[in-house]
Amino acid sequence: MMHPSREEFKDYLKSKLGDVPLSMDNGIGIWANCKQAWRLHNPEAEWHVVIQDDAIVCDDFLRKAENEIMKAEELGCDYANFFFGKRKLMDVHQKFGMQHGYWMSGWLHWGIAICAKVKHIEPMLKFGDTMNIPQDDTRLANYVKSQRLKVYYPIPSLIEHRIGKSLVGDRGVERTAFLFIDNIKK
Repeated sequence: MMHPSREEFKDYLKSKLGDVPLSMDNGIGIWANCKQAWRLHNPEAEWHVVIQDDAIVCDDFLRKAENEIMKAEELGCDYANFFFGKRKLMDVHQKFGMQHGYWMSGWLHWGIAICAKVKHIEPMLKFGDTMNIPQDDTRLANYVKSQRLKVYYPIPSLIEHRIGKSLVGDRGVERTAFLFIDNIKK
C-alpha cells in the first residue's frame, strides 16, 4: 500500500517481497487505497498481508511470516501483525512477548504490516466504510474488536517502521518497533 510521496521505497519493497501487487494512492485517499490493497488478495489464499510503504522489511520475510502465521493459527488468531511498536503503556506486554516470543490482543495496534484471514477482508472493509476517520488501521482495529477476534504479534517484529512524516498526522508517539528481528545480535 503506497502513497506517491513515498514511491522512492517501491524498488526496496519489491526487492524484499518479490513482484507483489501494489496499491497506489493516486488521489483516492487513504481509506480507498487501504480497501484497494486488501482486495488485491489471492482468492485461493487463506491469509493476506498488506504492508505499508514506510515499512522496513526483515531479511527472509516471506519464510519468517509463514512460520509466524502457523503459530498464529495454532493460537486461534485470525490476524497477525508483524509490527509491535514502542509504547509506554505496553511495557507489561513487551515483557510477556520477550518471554514467549509473541503477544496476543483483541485490538489491532499499528497498521504497518497487517495480515488477516481472507474470509475477514470483505466484512472488515464493509465495517470500515461505516466509520468516518482518517486512520485506516483504526477502522480495521474496530472491526477486530467488534468480532472479538485475536491478533498475534511476533516479538521480535518482522517489520520496522521507517521514520518520516505520517500521512494521517503524528500523535506524539514513538513509531519504531519495540524489537526488530534484524537488529538482534547473532
